[in-house]
Amino acid sequence: MSKPRVVISACLNGLAYRYDGSTVSDKDVDEIKKKFNLINVCPEVGINLGIPRKTIRLVSTEGRLEAIQKDTGLNITQELVDFSENFLTQLSEIDGFILKAKSPSCGVKSAKVFSGIEGQILKKEDGLFAQTVRKIFPFLPLIDEGRLKNPELRWEFLSKTFLHFNFRKATKSISSLVEFHSRAKYMFMSLAQKDLRAMGKILAAHRRDNFPETAKKYQRAFQGILSRPIRKSNLINAFTHMFGYISPRISPEEKAHFLNLLEKYRAGDIDFVVIIELLRSYGLRFQLTYLLNQYLLNLSS
Repeated sequence: MSKPRVVISACLNGLAYRYDGSTVSDKDVDEIKKKFNLINVCPEVGINLGIPRKTIRLVSTEGRLEAIQKDTGLNITQELVDFSENFLTQLSEIDGFILKAKSPSCGVKSAKVFSGIEGQILKKEDGLFAQTVRKIFPFLPLIDEGRLKNPELRWEFLSKTFLHFNFRKATKSISSLVEFHSRAKYMFMSLAQKDLRAMGKILAAHRRDNFPETAKKYQRAFQGILSRPIRKSNLINAFTHMFGYISPRISPEEKAHFLNLLEKYRAGDIDFVVIIELLRSYGLRFQLTYLLNQYLLNLSS
């Protein structure tokens, strides 16, 4: 069975590639690894620093980030950038990235940046490999194991990874692309309703024997919408539209309970994952195939 292709920091996938020759055991990563076909990467091993190796610091130098080995003073910035660009530009059919938190190469907004090799911590930033991922694949989901512990960030990563995977499978014909668009409707609504309408117009304007051009235009629009974060107001709008299919089938008390949960999410008192699970349970209860087929409720189909 085919699965999304995801690049993962090798130390998160059982390889003893860390600077001290260790690996990382993380239950949140282990729980989702089986959903993917994994591609290992370790930029520091990739540039032949060896195992074990001296630790690296990100240092802010005249407004730019440099990677420097703390004990030796060796500047390996260009080597890491070159490796990252070469590795990433050779990838094909990739759907997401799970990287090592706090790493100067792989951290996602979690790598410490110092004022000097012996200086103070200035801020936290992407590692050099993660920065290059954002440059080459700005539309693909990117997360580290620290952020996976947040249920909403975890869900958004999984949903976007599978959404991109399902899009790749849908680019064979206009009928498969139309079906994909229909199933992705509420995911797209949670990202940007304006873009959802624009993508619908691209499909509506399709002419016979011109599928490659239609697919190309749709792909550009899809990559644009995938790069957007899920926003609370958009997600509440999508939930409300989906609830419209359920509302006539349930009691006034159940309606009030759902709307109360929606307000709790709006106020930040619960995660949106709670509402997704409730909508899925209603879909199963009433056998609402259209809702159950929506990628917003069914990540991996």
